[in-house]
Amino acid sequence: MSLETGALAIDSFSHIGVVVEDIDKTTKFLSSILDLGPWDIREYSPTKDELMIGELFGLKEAHTKIRGTEVELIQPLAGNSIWSQFLETNGEGIHHISFTVSNWEESVSKFQERGGRMVAGATFDGKRWSYFATKPGGMIIELEEK
Repeated sequence: MSLETGALAIDSFSHIGVVVEDIDKTTKFLSSILDLGPWDIREYSPTKDELMIGELFGLKEAHTKIRGTEVELIQPLAGNSIWSQFLETNGEGIHHISFTVSNWEESVSKFQERGGRMVAGATFDGKRWSYFATKPGGMIIELEEK
């Protein structure tokens, strides 16, 4: 979309995020039934200095690409996180869609001005990310710093 319309300048689609109970079982299943992989699996727990909003948390994540589209699996490990709450309320499933943006501060500001409510955010590998709850639409959109 163009900045001329006042819309966010999205650089690219990043990924679809799916919350799961057990990453090891899920990656094994998806690999066996859809031949997905290899999977990049690691744990992530931001420090208090890296956290922008919310409580400290820990998670395990797995990433792979399907014909150029990235899939991110998230398994909550610690804390009362947005992912553990989602799992408790909804069970496993699609949690968010993610886009990269070059001008992170401006994009976050515009998103909030238009009613997007930041519900989580931190720094990971030196880049900022934030989740926004949206209405209308009822979805979680993630903005990642490019």
